[in-house]
Amino acid sequence: MPPKPKFSRMDIVNAALDIIRESDIEHITAQAIAKKLETSTRPLFNYFSTLEELRNAAAEQARVLYNEYAEKGLAMIPAFKGFAMAYIKFALEEPSLFRLLFMRKTQNDDMSAFLDNEGHLNTVLDAISETFGIDREKSMWLYGNMWLYAHGIATMCASETLRFSDEDIAQRLGLLCRSLLISLHFPQDERTGIIPNSDIEMPGNVEDYYFRPKKSD
Repeated sequence: MPPKPKFSRMDIVNAALDIIRESDIEHITAQAIAKKLETSTRPLFNYFSTLEELRNAAAEQARVLYNEYAEKGLAMIPAFKGFAMAYIKFALEEPSLFRLLFMRKTQNDDMSAFLDNEGHLNTVLDAISETFGIDREKSMWLYGNMWLYAHGIATMCASETLRFSDEDIAQRLGLLCRSLLISLHFPQDERTGIIPNSDIEMPGNVEDYYFRPKKSD
């Protein structure tokens, strides 16, 4: 009867996650895993045929851990804001895993592909629609614009450029969300898409930048 394995598959995956936290997924090697578990490289290949298979398993487990954050956020009220704050919290508490999941090169060329890959698109859109009473198209517009901002904060946290308190994050997300909701009810004009150029002249008064409905004759 063969001896019972000393280490489980999850023990090896967790060791791989620790290596990612300390450096990067490319640093997962048989020797590095063996050192973490204080054993030989043999147990690794009882469960994984290749290192790439182990790296994929580690990435999948990182996604599982992220989903736990996301689901806690979605259980908050309002769910959309809780979700965005959970995304940022994951970046703060698991910066290496955040970089693995959300800061690697991809072939995505539009926002919708990124949001769909995140994994909670339909749930978030339902939460936005229910909270603000807007249709799916407007919910997607709001989500995409909010996510640019939330992802920016998260990447600053994951790269240890800045840290934010929960109160500061809540204020910033709330202010932007309110501004975006207001903009949904006011028509935009040609100023929205202006590309800066030395020949452009812009009015100097703050009120000139407000998007107001055109007055009827």
